Amino acid sequence: MTDRTGRHPISTVDPQISHGHSDPDQAAIQDAMILLHLLADGQPHPAAALPGDWHASRLKGALDRLRGWGLGLIGDQAGMLQLERPVEPLAEERIVQDLPADLRARLRLHVFPELDSTSAWLGRLACDSGEAACLAEHQSAGRGRRGREWRMPFGGGLAMSVRRDVSHWTGVPPRLTLALGVALVEALDHEEIGLKWPNDLVARGRKLGGILVELRSREQRSVLVAGVGLNVALSGDVAIDQPWIDLAGLMGADLPSRNALAARLIQALSRALDDFCAQPAEALLERWSRYDVLFGLPVKVSSASGEILEGEARGVDSEGRLRLVGQGSEWLLDAGEVSVRRAMS
Repeated sequence: MTDRTGRHPISTVDPQISHGHSDPDQAAIQDAMILLHLLADGQPHPAAALPGDWHASRLKGALDRLRGWGLGLIGDQAGMLQLERPVEPLAEERIVQDLPADLRARLRLHVFPELDSTSAWLGRLACDSGEAACLAEHQSAGRGRRGREWRMPFGGGLAMSVRRDVSHWTGVPPRLTLALGVALVEALDHEEIGLKWPNDLVARGRKLGGILVELRSREQRSVLVAGVGLNVALSGDVAIDQPWIDLAGLMGADLPSRNALAARLIQALSRALDDFCAQPAEALLERWSRYDVLFGLPVKVSSASGEILEGEARGVDSEGRLRLVGQGSEWLLDAGEVSVRRAMS
Protein backbone atom coordinates (compact mmCIF):
# COMPACT_ATOMS: atom_id res chain seq x y z
CA MET A 1 0.00 0.00 0.00
CA THR A 2 1.48 3.37 -0.99
CA ASP A 3 1.16 6.80 0.59
CA ARG A 4 -2.40 8.10 0.14
CA THR A 5 -2.96 11.48 -1.46
CA GLY A 6 -6.53 11.01 -2.69
CA ARG A 7 -8.63 14.12 -2.49
CA HIS A 8 -12.23 13.08 -2.01
CA PRO A 9 -13.62 10.26 0.16
CA ILE A 10 -17.12 11.73 -0.09
CA SER A 11 -18.95 9.49 -2.53
CA THR A 12 -20.62 11.06 -5.55
CA VAL A 13 -23.78 9.26 -6.67
CA ASP A 14 -26.56 9.75 -9.13
CA PRO A 15 -30.07 10.37 -7.78
CA GLN A 16 -31.98 7.13 -7.46
CA ILE A 17 -35.25 6.32 -9.08
CA SER A 18 -38.19 7.42 -6.94
CA HIS A 19 -39.21 4.94 -4.31
CA GLY A 20 -42.73 4.83 -2.94
CA HIS A 21 -45.47 2.59 -1.62
CA SER A 22 -48.70 1.58 -3.29
CA ASP A 23 -51.90 2.97 -1.84
CA PRO A 24 -52.78 -0.28 -0.01
CA ASP A 25 -49.31 -0.29 1.50
CA GLN A 26 -49.68 3.33 2.60
CA ALA A 27 -52.99 2.45 4.22
CA ALA A 28 -51.34 -0.40 6.13
CA ILE A 29 -48.58 1.94 7.31
CA GLN A 30 -51.12 4.53 8.45
CA ASP A 31 -53.05 1.85 10.34
CA ALA A 32 -49.85 0.64 11.98
CA MET A 33 -49.04 4.18 13.14
CA ILE A 34 -52.54 4.65 14.57
CA LEU A 35 -52.09 1.42 16.50
CA LEU A 36 -48.58 2.40 17.57
CA HIS A 37 -49.76 5.70 19.04
CA LEU A 38 -52.40 3.83 21.04
CA LEU A 39 -49.82 1.38 22.42
CA ALA A 40 -46.78 3.67 22.66
CA ASP A 41 -46.82 3.89 26.47
CA GLY A 42 -46.17 0.16 26.80
CA GLN A 43 -49.35 -0.39 28.82
CA PRO A 44 -52.17 -2.82 27.90
CA HIS A 45 -54.98 -1.30 25.85
CA PRO A 46 -58.22 -2.83 24.51
CA ALA A 47 -58.36 -3.20 20.74
CA ALA A 48 -61.85 -1.72 21.01
CA ALA A 49 -60.23 1.63 21.89
CA LEU A 50 -59.03 2.05 18.31
CA PRO A 51 -60.90 4.84 16.51
CA GLY A 52 -63.14 4.06 13.56
CA ASP A 53 -64.08 0.73 12.00
CA TRP A 54 -61.29 -1.73 12.82
CA HIS A 55 -62.31 -5.12 11.51
CA ALA A 56 -60.19 -8.20 12.17
CA SER A 57 -58.22 -8.13 8.91
CA ARG A 58 -57.37 -4.44 9.31
CA LEU A 59 -56.09 -5.02 12.84
CA LYS A 60 -54.09 -8.05 11.70
CA GLY A 61 -52.45 -5.99 8.95
CA ALA A 62 -51.45 -3.28 11.41
CA LEU A 63 -50.10 -5.83 13.90
CA ASP A 64 -48.11 -7.56 11.15
CA ARG A 65 -46.62 -4.24 10.12
CA LEU A 66 -45.54 -3.45 13.69
CA ARG A 67 -43.95 -6.88 13.99
CA GLY A 68 -42.20 -6.32 10.66
CA TRP A 69 -40.73 -3.16 12.12
CA GLY A 70 -39.30 -5.25 14.96
CA LEU A 71 -41.75 -4.20 17.66
CA GLY A 72 -42.64 -6.98 20.09
CA LEU A 73 -46.34 -7.29 20.94
CA ILE A 74 -48.18 -8.94 23.78
CA GLY A 75 -51.80 -9.97 23.28
CA ASP A 76 -54.37 -11.92 25.26
CA GLN A 77 -57.72 -13.59 24.72
CA ALA A 78 -59.59 -10.63 26.20
CA GLY A 79 -58.64 -8.40 23.30
CA MET A 80 -55.95 -6.46 25.14
CA LEU A 81 -52.86 -5.33 23.23
CA GLN A 82 -49.51 -4.17 24.57
CA LEU A 83 -46.03 -3.37 23.27
CA GLU A 84 -43.18 -5.21 24.94
CA ARG A 85 -41.46 -1.87 25.52
CA PRO A 86 -42.64 1.77 25.40
CA VAL A 87 -41.86 3.73 22.23
CA GLU A 88 -41.75 7.49 21.69
CA PRO A 89 -42.86 8.03 18.08
CA LEU A 90 -41.17 10.83 16.19
CA ALA A 91 -43.47 13.81 15.70
CA GLU A 92 -42.74 16.54 13.18
CA GLU A 93 -44.45 19.26 15.20
CA ARG A 94 -42.50 18.40 18.37
CA ILE A 95 -39.18 18.49 16.55
CA VAL A 96 -39.97 21.77 14.79
CA GLN A 97 -40.98 23.52 18.00
CA ASP A 98 -37.53 22.80 19.46
CA LEU A 99 -35.66 24.35 16.51
CA PRO A 100 -34.53 27.99 16.68
CA ALA A 101 -36.74 30.43 14.77
CA ASP A 102 -34.23 31.12 11.99
CA LEU A 103 -33.86 27.43 11.22
CA ARG A 104 -37.61 26.80 11.35
CA ALA A 105 -38.06 29.56 8.77
CA ARG A 106 -35.77 28.00 6.16
CA LEU A 107 -35.76 24.25 6.82
CA ARG A 108 -38.29 21.78 5.44
CA LEU A 109 -38.68 18.84 7.82
CA HIS A 110 -40.02 15.46 6.70
CA VAL A 111 -40.80 12.58 9.09
CA PHE A 112 -41.81 9.12 7.82
CA PRO A 113 -42.73 5.83 9.49
CA GLU A 114 -40.90 3.89 6.77
CA LEU A 115 -38.45 4.68 3.97
CA ASP A 116 -35.77 2.94 1.98
CA SER A 117 -33.23 5.50 3.25
CA THR A 118 -33.49 9.06 4.54
CA SER A 119 -30.44 10.07 2.51
CA ALA A 120 -31.78 8.45 -0.65
CA TRP A 121 -35.13 10.19 -0.18
CA LEU A 122 -33.51 13.62 0.18
CA GLY A 123 -31.33 12.89 -2.83
CA ARG A 124 -34.43 12.41 -4.96
CA LEU A 125 -35.80 15.87 -4.19
CA ALA A 126 -35.64 18.51 -6.91
CA CYS A 127 -32.37 20.44 -6.91
CA ASP A 128 -34.14 23.70 -6.02
CA SER A 129 -35.91 22.23 -2.98
CA GLY A 130 -33.79 24.17 -0.49
CA GLU A 131 -32.52 23.06 2.89
CA ALA A 132 -34.27 19.98 4.23
CA ALA A 133 -34.06 17.30 6.90
CA CYS A 134 -35.60 13.84 6.84
CA LEU A 135 -36.17 11.27 9.57
CA ALA A 136 -37.59 7.76 9.36
CA GLU A 137 -38.62 5.35 12.08
CA HIS A 138 -37.68 2.36 9.93
CA GLN A 139 -35.31 2.11 6.96
CA SER A 140 -35.38 -0.84 4.60
CA ALA A 141 -32.06 0.08 2.98
CA GLY A 142 -30.11 2.13 5.53
CA ARG A 143 -26.43 2.38 4.62
CA GLY A 144 -23.14 3.07 6.30
CA ARG A 145 -19.72 3.77 4.84
CA ARG A 146 -18.38 1.49 2.07
CA GLY A 147 -21.87 0.12 1.40
CA ARG A 148 -22.35 -1.48 4.81
CA GLU A 149 -25.91 -2.02 6.03
CA TRP A 150 -27.07 0.17 8.93
CA ARG A 151 -29.62 -1.52 11.18
CA MET A 152 -31.75 0.31 13.69
CA PRO A 153 -34.85 -1.12 15.39
CA PHE A 154 -38.03 0.93 15.14
CA GLY A 155 -38.06 3.54 17.89
CA GLY A 156 -34.63 2.51 19.15
CA GLY A 157 -32.54 5.24 17.58
CA LEU A 158 -32.45 8.09 15.13
CA ALA A 159 -32.09 7.64 11.37
CA MET A 160 -31.87 11.11 9.89
CA SER A 161 -30.32 13.10 7.05
CA VAL A 162 -29.90 16.76 6.21
CA ARG A 163 -29.65 18.26 2.73
CA ARG A 164 -27.92 21.44 1.59
CA ASP A 165 -27.31 22.96 -1.85
CA VAL A 166 -23.53 23.48 -2.06
CA SER A 167 -23.33 24.58 -5.69
CA HIS A 168 -21.79 27.87 -4.51
CA TRP A 169 -19.00 26.12 -2.56
CA THR A 170 -15.58 25.99 -4.18
CA GLY A 171 -15.23 22.36 -3.13
CA VAL A 172 -16.21 19.80 -0.52
CA PRO A 173 -13.04 18.61 1.25
CA PRO A 174 -12.93 15.31 3.15
CA ARG A 175 -12.63 17.10 6.50
CA LEU A 176 -16.34 18.00 6.25
CA THR A 177 -17.16 14.59 7.73
CA LEU A 178 -14.89 15.42 10.65
CA ALA A 179 -16.64 18.77 11.16
CA LEU A 180 -20.05 17.12 11.28
CA GLY A 181 -18.79 14.49 13.73
CA VAL A 182 -17.43 17.17 16.04
CA ALA A 183 -20.74 19.05 15.86
CA LEU A 184 -22.69 15.94 16.85
CA VAL A 185 -20.42 15.05 19.77
CA GLU A 186 -20.57 18.59 21.10
CA ALA A 187 -24.36 18.61 20.76
CA LEU A 188 -24.67 15.32 22.68
CA ASP A 189 -22.45 16.81 25.40
CA HIS A 190 -21.35 13.65 27.22
CA GLU A 191 -17.79 13.18 28.41
CA GLU A 192 -17.57 9.54 27.31
CA ILE A 193 -18.53 10.11 23.67
CA GLY A 194 -15.65 10.38 21.20
CA LEU A 195 -14.87 10.11 17.50
CA LYS A 196 -13.21 7.28 15.61
CA TRP A 197 -11.80 8.37 12.27
CA PRO A 198 -13.37 8.99 9.89
CA ASN A 199 -17.07 8.88 10.75
CA ASP A 200 -17.96 6.90 13.88
CA LEU A 201 -19.30 8.13 17.20
CA VAL A 202 -18.07 5.79 19.94
CA ALA A 203 -18.16 5.38 23.71
CA ARG A 204 -16.50 2.83 25.98
CA GLY A 205 -14.88 1.23 22.95
CA ARG A 206 -18.20 0.53 21.26
CA LYS A 207 -20.08 2.11 18.37
CA LEU A 208 -22.76 4.66 19.19
CA GLY A 209 -23.46 6.06 15.72
CA GLY A 210 -22.10 6.97 12.33
CA ILE A 211 -22.13 9.61 9.62
CA LEU A 212 -22.32 9.17 5.84
CA VAL A 213 -21.71 12.22 3.63
CA GLU A 214 -22.59 12.10 -0.07
CA LEU A 215 -22.38 14.64 -2.87
CA ARG A 216 -25.10 14.36 -5.49
CA SER A 217 -24.85 16.26 -8.77
CA ARG A 218 -27.70 16.93 -11.19
CA GLU A 219 -28.75 19.73 -13.50
CA GLN A 220 -25.42 21.50 -12.94
CA ARG A 221 -26.21 21.71 -9.21
CA SER A 222 -24.39 20.06 -6.32
CA VAL A 223 -26.34 18.88 -3.30
CA LEU A 224 -24.77 17.60 -0.10
CA VAL A 225 -26.64 14.94 1.88
CA ALA A 226 -25.34 14.03 5.35
CA GLY A 227 -26.89 10.97 6.96
CA VAL A 228 -26.66 10.09 10.65
CA GLY A 229 -27.54 6.90 12.48
CA LEU A 230 -27.55 7.05 16.28
CA ASN A 231 -28.33 4.35 18.85
CA VAL A 232 -30.70 5.84 21.44
CA ALA A 233 -32.27 2.94 23.36
CA LEU A 234 -31.84 -0.48 21.79
CA SER A 235 -33.16 -3.80 23.03
CA GLY A 236 -30.54 -6.30 24.15
CA ASP A 237 -31.32 -8.79 21.38
CA VAL A 238 -30.82 -6.40 18.45
CA ALA A 239 -28.77 -7.99 15.65
CA ILE A 240 -25.73 -5.73 15.12
CA ASP A 241 -22.47 -7.24 13.85
CA GLN A 242 -20.11 -5.21 16.06
CA PRO A 243 -19.92 -4.11 19.70
CA TRP A 244 -22.44 -1.32 20.25
CA ILE A 245 -23.65 1.05 22.93
CA ASP A 246 -26.63 3.39 23.13
CA LEU A 247 -27.35 6.75 24.72
CA ALA A 248 -29.65 5.12 27.28
CA GLY A 249 -26.70 3.10 28.57
CA LEU A 250 -24.59 6.25 28.82
CA MET A 251 -27.08 8.81 30.10
CA GLY A 252 -29.60 6.79 32.10
CA ALA A 253 -32.30 9.01 33.53
CA ASP A 254 -30.76 12.06 31.86
CA LEU A 255 -31.57 10.73 28.37
CA PRO A 256 -33.51 13.37 26.38
CA SER A 257 -36.58 12.41 24.38
CA ARG A 258 -35.99 11.23 20.81
CA ASN A 259 -37.81 14.26 19.44
CA ALA A 260 -35.68 16.65 21.51
CA LEU A 261 -32.55 14.81 20.39
CA ALA A 262 -33.62 15.02 16.75
CA ALA A 263 -34.06 18.78 16.99
CA ARG A 264 -30.73 19.19 18.77
CA LEU A 265 -28.83 17.20 16.14
CA ILE A 266 -30.54 18.85 13.16
CA GLN A 267 -29.55 22.22 14.57
CA ALA A 268 -25.96 21.05 15.17
CA LEU A 269 -25.58 19.73 11.61
CA SER A 270 -27.12 22.83 10.07
CA ARG A 271 -24.88 25.17 12.07
CA ALA A 272 -21.82 23.10 11.17
CA LEU A 273 -22.66 23.44 7.47
CA ASP A 274 -23.25 27.19 7.93
CA ASP A 275 -19.83 27.64 9.51
CA PHE A 276 -17.76 25.13 7.57
CA CYS A 277 -16.38 27.25 4.74
CA ALA A 278 -15.37 30.08 7.09
CA GLN A 279 -13.78 27.81 9.71
CA PRO A 280 -9.97 27.48 9.38
CA ALA A 281 -8.82 23.89 9.05
CA GLU A 282 -6.53 24.33 12.05
CA ALA A 283 -9.46 25.28 14.29
CA LEU A 284 -11.41 22.20 13.19
CA LEU A 285 -8.43 19.90 13.76
CA GLU A 286 -7.96 21.29 17.26
CA ARG A 287 -11.61 20.54 18.06
CA TRP A 288 -11.37 17.07 16.48
CA SER A 289 -8.29 16.23 18.57
CA ARG A 290 -10.33 16.61 21.79
CA TYR A 291 -12.50 13.64 20.81
CA ASP A 292 -10.05 11.51 18.77
CA VAL A 293 -10.17 8.06 20.39
CA LEU A 294 -7.46 6.59 18.13
CA PHE A 295 -4.67 9.11 18.72
CA GLY A 296 -1.48 7.42 19.89
CA LEU A 297 -2.92 3.92 19.61
CA PRO A 298 -1.72 1.04 17.41
CA VAL A 299 -4.15 0.47 14.55
CA LYS A 300 -4.55 -1.88 11.63
CA VAL A 301 -5.64 -0.35 8.33
CA SER A 302 -7.04 -2.51 5.53
CA SER A 303 -7.99 -1.49 2.00
CA ALA A 304 -10.73 -2.88 -0.20
CA SER A 305 -8.05 -4.73 -2.18
CA GLY A 306 -6.84 -6.54 0.93
CA GLU A 307 -3.67 -4.54 1.60
CA ILE A 308 -2.87 -4.05 5.28
CA LEU A 309 -0.81 -1.47 7.17
CA GLU A 310 -0.09 -1.36 10.89
CA GLY A 311 1.21 1.59 12.83
CA GLU A 312 0.33 4.30 15.32
CA ALA A 313 -2.51 6.75 14.66
CA ARG A 314 -1.27 10.35 14.89
CA GLY A 315 -4.43 12.35 14.29
CA VAL A 316 -5.41 13.88 10.94
CA ASP A 317 -3.89 16.36 8.50
CA SER A 318 -5.47 19.57 7.21
CA GLU A 319 -7.42 17.64 4.56
CA GLY A 320 -8.93 15.22 7.07
CA ARG A 321 -6.70 12.26 6.17
CA LEU A 322 -5.51 9.89 8.89
CA ARG A 323 -1.81 10.16 9.77
CA LEU A 324 -0.36 6.69 10.32
CA VAL A 325 3.25 6.24 11.48
CA GLY A 326 5.04 2.90 11.42
CA GLN A 327 7.99 0.99 10.00
CA GLY A 328 9.95 4.23 9.61
CA SER A 329 7.28 5.79 7.35
CA GLU A 330 4.25 8.05 7.58
CA TRP A 331 1.14 7.52 5.48
CA LEU A 332 -1.77 9.86 4.81
CA LEU A 333 -4.83 7.68 4.45
CA ASP A 334 -7.99 8.63 2.64
CA ALA A 335 -11.30 7.62 4.24
CA GLY A 336 -12.78 6.37 0.99
CA GLU A 337 -10.11 3.71 0.59
CA VAL A 338 -9.58 2.07 3.96
CA SER A 339 -11.09 0.55 7.09
CA VAL A 340 -9.44 1.15 10.47
CA ARG A 341 -9.45 -1.08 13.54
CA ARG A 342 -7.51 -0.83 16.74
CA ALA A 343 -4.65 -3.38 16.60
CA MET A 344 -4.67 -6.06 19.27
CA SER A 345 -1.37 -6.34 21.18
